[in-house]
Amino acid sequence: MQMKDDSFVKNIIRYVYHRRKFFFFIFVLIAVLSYAVFGKKGIMQRFELEIENRELKEKLKAEQDKSIMLQKEIDELKTSDRKIEKVAREKYNMVKEGEEIYKVVTDSAK
Repeated sequence: MQMKDDSFVKNIIRYVYHRRKFFFFIFVLIAVLSYAVFGKKGIMQRFELEIENRELKEKLKAEQDKSIMLQKEIDELKTSDRKIEKVAREKYNMVKEGEEIYKVVTDSAK
């Protein structure tokens, strides 16, 4: 059995040795393809960056929409006394002179 194993290994070594240019080419090709796929500027990195880019564009769009909404509210506050009064009542609990506020307390134990 030992003799067969030795001859098998010798045959493989002889086969690789006689075709060393081919195996060297295959090795270099695998190395280049590995770098192209998994390297710092490889395909995998590109996919990850494209996903991140898409997510950032979505966040940017949401922030731009929010900015437009806030700018409209600012414009309304600059031009409308009614809007100012509404904000003062809702956010700051302000009342007009002579108004009374009634707070309704509900029992949450029921």
